[in-house]
Amino acid sequence: MEFSLSLEEVKGSIGTYSDEGDYQGNITQISSLAKAEKNHLSFLSNSKYRSDVATSKASVILLEKNYDLSSPLRNQIYLRVENTSLSLAKLCSLIEGILSPRPEPSISEKALIHNSVKLGKNVHIADFVIIEANSVIGDDTVILNNTFIAKNVKIGDHCSIDSGVQVLHHCVIGNHVNISAGTVVGSDGFGYESVRGCHQKISHIGNVVIEDHVEIGANTTIDRARFASTTVGEGTKIDNLVQIGHNVEIGKHCLIVAQVGISGSTLIDDHTVIGGQAGLAGHLKIGKSSMIAAQSGVTKDIPTKSFVRGSPAMPLNQAHKLMALQRKLPNIYQRLIEVETKVTESE
Repeated sequence: MEFSLSLEEVKGSIGTYSDEGDYQGNITQISSLAKAEKNHLSFLSNSKYRSDVATSKASVILLEKNYDLSSPLRNQIYLRVENTSLSLAKLCSLIEGILSPRPEPSISEKALIHNSVKLGKNVHIADFVIIEANSVIGDDTVILNNTFIAKNVKIGDHCSIDSGVQVLHHCVIGNHVNISAGTVVGSDGFGYESVRGCHQKISHIGNVVIEDHVEIGANTTIDRARFASTTVGEGTKIDNLVQIGHNVEIGKHCLIVAQVGISGSTLIDDHTVIGGQAGLAGHLKIGKSSMIAAQSGVTKDIPTKSFVRGSPAMPLNQAHKLMALQRKLPNIYQRLIEVETKVTESE
């Protein structure tokens, strides 16, 4: 998508910088180094694309301060910054406000809001939103179309609830929380008791508590607790299509990547990173600042500051050794056949 920013607006958004070059025009698009054209901005954040800088047609290129392999072309400028990825993020935040500005405070006549609901100041409630009895919506919160807020829900200040989200009864959402489209907070937990060969449903009477500055991706589901609360700690970021089971407790500032599944009653300590498609069994304890590689299957507790990989998950070095041995198995098998043949012939 195109936009138009002056060079001064770009410079003002990226933080501390030094510049080199003579370009003075506007920026209308962000592109990769190889695909950029005139009036485009590009950046170098991965060393594998380092050679593309000298030939890039981008008018503005963000570079880290230690870059010194080439000089700008005519009508081109280099902006040297401390961290290109962070500076680009700041710039994209500015552009997002241009392309998709925050809705003005308003309450749609097509929304269905119970008369007991408490709405804060400057809220935006879009078309076909339903908010049931005794719920509370904080100041400056935006709730987009076709969202369902059940009874006795509390949503804090400066939240953004995207289209088609469901926040079910008695759940609590903190301040500055972003929830993307299609997510369900407070879905019923998956619990059954076997009775004479049949699965008897276990009622889940707890809730979900999401703390401040959490972001939740599209079509994620967070189950309510069987009792007490399923919790997501302050500053944690959750990707799309993540399943979080009942009574799970996720600490502060964790990163959980797409398609992760976390079974019930597992405790994940602060600053943990879980790679895509990893699966965690129930009733586990994951230590603080641990890292779980993508597609790992975690079946046992993980100590603090561990890095595990594989299924079943094991320490990274051990997993790498096992993978190296697996690659050698065909040759080992062939050598074993040759040895067996020689033994048979000698007998």
